[in-house]
Parts: sequence; structure tokens; C-alpha cells
Amino acid sequence: MQLQTPLTITEVGQQIRSGVLTSENLVKHYLERIKNLNPTLNAFITVTEQQAMATAAMLDAELTTLKDRGRLHGIPIVIKDNIDTAGIRTTVGAENFSDRVPSTDATIMQQLQAAGAVILGKTNLTEFAADISGRNQFYGDIRNVWNHDCSPGGSSSGTATAVAAHLCLGGIGTDTGGSIRVPASWSGVVGLRPTHGLVSTQGVFPRSPSFDTVGIMANTVEDVAIFWEAMNGDTIYPVSANGSRLGVVQNYTYRGVDAAVAKAIYGAISHLRELGFEVVTIESSFLEHFHSAIYFQIAQYEFYQALQQYAANHEVFGAKVRSDLLQGMNISATTYAQAQDIRRQQIAEFKQLFTQVDAILTPTTPTVAPLMTAPASELNRRFILPFSFAGVPSISIPCGWSDGLPIGLQIIGNHFAEAVILRIAATCLT
Repeated sequence: MQLQTPLTITEVGQQIRSGVLTSENLVKHYLERIKNLNPTLNAFITVTEQQAMATAAMLDAELTTLKDRGRLHGIPIVIKDNIDTAGIRTTVGAENFSDRVPSTDATIMQQLQAAGAVILGKTNLTEFAADISGRNQFYGDIRNVWNHDCSPGGSSSGTATAVAAHLCLGGIGTDTGGSIRVPASWSGVVGLRPTHGLVSTQGVFPRSPSFDTVGIMANTVEDVAIFWEAMNGDTIYPVSANGSRLGVVQNYTYRGVDAAVAKAIYGAISHLRELGFEVVTIESSFLEHFHSAIYFQIAQYEFYQALQQYAANHEVFGAKVRSDLLQGMNISATTYAQAQDIRRQQIAEFKQLFTQVDAILTPTTPTVAPLMTAPASELNRRFILPFSFAGVPSISIPCGWSDGLPIGLQIIGNHFAEAVILRIAATCLT
């Protein structure tokens, strides 16, 4: 069968189960696309061709004996290269980890393999997931599918690019301070950051355990929900979301946003109103006055703790990692503890918003993807960091275009409200 790209996980699953398509043929198709496109896009650090073909053949054989592992059975996916894979190198995007081969799988890998997913390879990222640029001086820069001169976002850059270029049917990334949502926005895909702590990070190289999450990227909300079901067992996604109350934050949602982004967000919110959602304006001192200093005190302190054993030989790191380590080294345990106390107080204040609304709406990023050569700007995470700080779930979905580059809408829910924001996102894209 000549496979027509793109297809959704549901469509592919139906074809596999009807005998029209096999997982083996599906994997061959994506491996051929990777072979043709990855030299330009540089989405992968390692392609696991032999393992993928062997796994696909095994899963096809299982279906002939009526063993069906679920909706990810035989589905080709990708994994960010900071997630441990037994027998397959896991570099974390770092030169000094280029030969690092874990002996055990991360918990998320075990879950996905049990669900029948086929791993095509390990995706490129910024060194130690340290920034959102998509640049990596050791393994090469990752390209934005829509404009190769622009940033794909990061640090889950390779997963976003692989999904956007249809080199897989979905993938796993991590998000500490925006590493799924920023590339989802700038690459035009759907990206879910779950509630902090809800998905195991065992076997994921730490960036900042207080904020680290494992999340999902795919081309449709339904595909993300299928991953979420395999990872978390939450199957209530299809229930209607109409009637939910959505919040636009005064002096925040549209503040400091490029005109094209503001227009797209306004259009998406108007569409949600037309679909029957109630949209209200709310006030939040936490969001209006959020300052990232507390976030960075926690994140950089924890990053230094994670890499302390390697920090003496700092010349092996790139400039951004060296800078983060130096700052983390100069943060005392007392300052860190005080920052965590302030965080707990501010989270309690922020969560009061969810007594007024079911979800909050913002742009994912205030601009479309900048040029790769542009200096990094923390302003690109002004709609990202507060929700990492609070540990709540959020999802970025495509909602428009500007100069050929995608724009993302972010939907934020209360802790453990993944089903709520998935339903809103799915409705918005109808």
C-alpha cells in the first residue's frame, strides 16, 4: 500500500487492524521520510532503524494472534534524547554524553512500549535542555519546518520538527520552562505539558525536578489524547466541553503581543464563544506582576545539583550551560528554600482563579518563531514560565499564521485538569 502522509493515529490504527496496512510497512514509510528529510531538518541524533523494524514485525505478529495492546499498537513515534532508552545512546544533547548508553528504560519508555508504540529514534535538543533556541553546537541546529532560517523552539526541538514534518505520528518531549509549548507554537503542532508530578520522570535526565515534566507532541489533539490515555489511563477526553467558562486575563493575555499574534488569539477566542463557551475577563495579580527571578533561583540551583559532578570540567559544556551552572553554583541552599516557600504561597494565590473559570487562555508565545541568529529573549516565555512555576497543565494548539509561520494558543487548566483542556482544545480546532 502507498501510504498517504499525513494520517492520524486513529486512521492508521483502523488500517492496521483491517489488514490494509502493517506496522512494518508504516515504519518503513517513516524511516524513508527520515532518510530523505533529516539531513536538512536535523531532527534526530540517533535513528533506531533495526530495532524499529524488529518491533514492528513483532507487533504485526501479535495482531494475528488477536493480541492488541491498544490504540498505540504499531504506531511509530519519537523520543527526546534526554529520556533513557536501554541499549540506545541517550546524549542529552551534550558532547560529553555522546557515548552514554543507559542499561534501563525510563518509566515513560516502559509505558509506551507496553502500549505497543514503535520507537523510530531519539530526537535532537538543545544541550541539557537548557534553552528554547533549537541550537546545538555539538549535534547541529534543528530546523523549523516552515522556514529553515527560523527557530523551531526548544528544547524539545527535534520532536516538534519530526512531528511537523510528518516523520512520525507523534512524540515525547519534556517541558521544564516551556520546552514543549514553545516548539509546539513555533512549529505549528499540538503540545501538552501535564500537571507536574503526574507523569513519572524516572529515567529522564534532570533539568530542574521542581518543574520537569514529560509531555506529548502530535499533529492533532485527538492524537495527543491517545498518548495521554496510554501514559495516564485518562479516557474521558471525548466528553463535550461546551459550557466551560474560559478566562482572559486583564493586562496580561494581550500585553506585549505582536499584532498578528493578538489578532489570531482574538479570532480563536471569538470562535470559542461561537461554539458556546463563556469567555470572561479575570484579574490576576500573580500573572500581571509575575517575575521570573524566583523561578530561576529554583531552576538554576537544581540544575547545578544535577550536573555538579561534571561541573569541575566546565569546558566540555556550551556557553548557555556554563552560564546556568555558574549561576546555580552561586545560589545558596537558604536562598533556594526561601524561593520554594514563596513559590508555595504564590501557587495558592494563583489557584484561586479556578474558582472563577475552568481554563485560562493566552498566546503560547508573544511572537512567531524568530530567526535562529536572533539573540535569546526571555520575553518569549512570558506566557510560559508562570504556569511551569505553578505546576499546572497547559496545551498549545495552532490557531493562525503570520508570514508563513504558525501561531499558538495556550489553554491552561487547574492541577489534574488535563481532560478539561484537551476537550476545550479539541473543540477549538473543530
